[in-house]
Formats: sequence, structure tokens, C-alpha cells
Amino acid sequence: MRSGNSRRWILRVLTALVLAWGFFAAGFIASLHARRTTPNDLRAQSAQSPGDAPPEVRAGVLAALSALQDGYTKRDPKQLDSFMSRLFEKNADIRILGADEPDWARGYTAAAEFIRVDWLLWGDVRLDVPDSVVCSAGDVAWVTSPGEVRFGHWNRPVRFSAVLARSGDHWVFRQLQFRWDEHDPVPGDLFRPGTYLNLMRLAFRKFTTANTH
Repeated sequence: MRSGNSRRWILRVLTALVLAWGFFAAGFIASLHARRTTPNDLRAQSAQSPGDAPPEVRAGVLAALSALQDGYTKRDPKQLDSFMSRLFEKNADIRILGADEPDWARGYTAAAEFIRVDWLLWGDVRLDVPDSVVCSAGDVAWVTSPGEVRFGHWNRPVRFSAVLARSGDHWVFRQLQFRWDEHDPVPGDLFRPGTYLNLMRLAFRKFTTANTH
């Protein structure tokens, strides 16, 4: 019986890996036709205009963004519950879109699992919080930040954006999006270790999602 369960588990993992590779290959080919800007463009934009949010709103949004960065820096799954309760609301329609399609999550529980997998399997996320562009309208704000994901000795630029809502005296996230922000991919990217870390992350997320339904 245990042998049968083991075979099924291995088959699911292999299937997830194959699917992840297929999604990556499709995205890689599609992205050959899409130009991306560099993080310096966003930094230049921030230098010209940091956004139209009032100073107190900008300070609150950047405080939330700093807390998000702190979580991604420490990457401690034991702190995930407190991290989530500080930055998200359980009953809100939360959405997270990852840098690798179809890497996404909807809802509080799925968002928590998404972040947990990021902390375990993704690279070292570094957002340039001070250079963020913050805009707002009433109790809603949106922010865009340049940054990078470090995979050992290799860095890959990323652009982060988010929508936040005011909750009492602080701001909480309603939507997060990570997007690779670099030159067109080249075949040499297939030999970079970060590429396969991303594949492992997608496969693991696919496997855990399949086992929760």
C-alpha cells in the first residue's frame, strides 16, 4: 500500500515538473517578442515624481512595503502567521501574481502558501523601497518599486507593484505583482541556476495546490 502511495506521489511530482517546464518554455518563447524596460527607468521616474500620494499616505504605504521586504529578507516560515495578519486581511479578495506565469494565488490562505513557497524556494528578493512611486485616491493606494532577485552570484531585475487599502491606522495589501524587468531573454538563461529554482518553485506550488483540493 505504501509502495502504491509512493509511486503516485512520484508521478504527481514528475507531472508537476513537466507542466512547470512546459509553462516556462511557452513563456520563454512568448517573452522573446516582448521588450521590457530596465529598473533604472523606474528609479528615474521616482526621482522626477515619487507619486501623488500625500506625505502621510506615502509614509504608511512605505511602512507596509518595508514590512513586506523584511519578511522576504528573513524568510522565516515560523513568522508567516504574524506576517500575514499584519499585512493582509483574511476576508479580503487578495491576489498575488508571480513573475513566472501561471504563478498566481487568490484569497488569504492561497496567498499565505504562495509567500511560504517563495520564502523556501525563491531567490533573495530585494526591493528598493525608498525609490518607490506611490499614488493614492482616498483609502486606496498603489505602489511600484524597482528591485532584484538574487540567485547566488546572479541577480535578476524585478519590478514590483501592489494595490493597498487603508485599514484603521495602517495599510494592507490587496494585490501584489512581481514582474521580471530586464532585457529580452536569451538561450543562455537556460543555463542559469535561477531558472531551475523558478521551475522547482512552480512545480512545488503546483503539487501543493493539487493536494489541497
